[in-house]
Amino acid sequence: MKKAKPNVMKDMQANIIKLMQTEGDNWTKSWVEVGLPRNVKTKKNYRGGNLFYLNFVVQDNKWKSNEWGTFKQWNDLGYKIKKGSKGSSVYYWELREKKLAWLTEGEKAKYQATKKLPTYLLQRFATVFNGVQIEDYDFAPIKKHKTELDQNDIIMIEKFIENTGARIIHGTDNGAYYVKPIKGMGSDMSSISDYIHLPNKEDFFSDLDYYCTKLHELTHWTMTKERTDRVAEKLDYATEELVAEIGSAFLCAYLGISKTPRKDHAKYLNAWIERIQDSEKALTKAFTLAQKSLDCLIEMQVAEEKVA
Repeated sequence: MKKAKPNVMKDMQANIIKLMQTEGDNWTKSWVEVGLPRNVKTKKNYRGGNLFYLNFVVQDNKWKSNEWGTFKQWNDLGYKIKKGSKGSSVYYWELREKKLAWLTEGEKAKYQATKKLPTYLLQRFATVFNGVQIEDYDFAPIKKHKTELDQNDIIMIEKFIENTGARIIHGTDNGAYYVKPIKGMGSDMSSISDYIHLPNKEDFFSDLDYYCTKLHELTHWTMTKERTDRVAEKLDYATEELVAEIGSAFLCAYLGISKTPRKDHAKYLNAWIERIQDSEKALTKAFTLAQKSLDCLIEMQVAEEKVA
């Protein structure tokens, strides 16, 4: 009997819709505060939809660890999984070569010329277990995210944003938004495009509100061709807002700060729920694009360090 595939994406769909319906525009806060889930063997953070899904599991179970590993990984490290523990599924992509019989006429001609088979991505799944499910494992407790920022936090966040080179203008009006580059603009037009606008810092309720909004707009800023080329996706306005909200949630988790809601996002909730209900692919795409934005901003930190 063929083993059924895990319903990771359907579970993600259900959990996100549940959060949107119960928490409203504050739907990202709970899973952001769990931080970044990490693989116990590779020491790498889980990414994209897996970040959300594993954090949701941790939050839902009120677990105190966010370290994960497969049965084999825990076993290789000399640990045993507690009896009766239920694993959680994560997904990943594996690059595979197409079989000759699958090729189109165009692909066959290219193969004859290059002797290289075209490739495709196959979605695979793995079962992982949390640190609290492991016998005698001394796991590192989850660090509590900052809800009030001190001067060191502000310096750290400002340095992260400064390293991106994003141009930020304050206070010309009360809006928070990103102005895209004007297509085909000359150098004389550079002052009126490709910048983030924010109200003055003192107009926000708290420093945390200000920086959460700033990180949201910074995610929008990554859309350009030379950054992540999200403009090529031709997303509608509500979907771009969903990507930016997930991306800013990833940034908050990465920087170790809590997440405050965007009150203007209440109007998008129904549209987001509809899109997520319509297609698992739409959900996967939103997480993939948000992860791409985070990767881009982190790479800018590395590039800045090399220059320094």
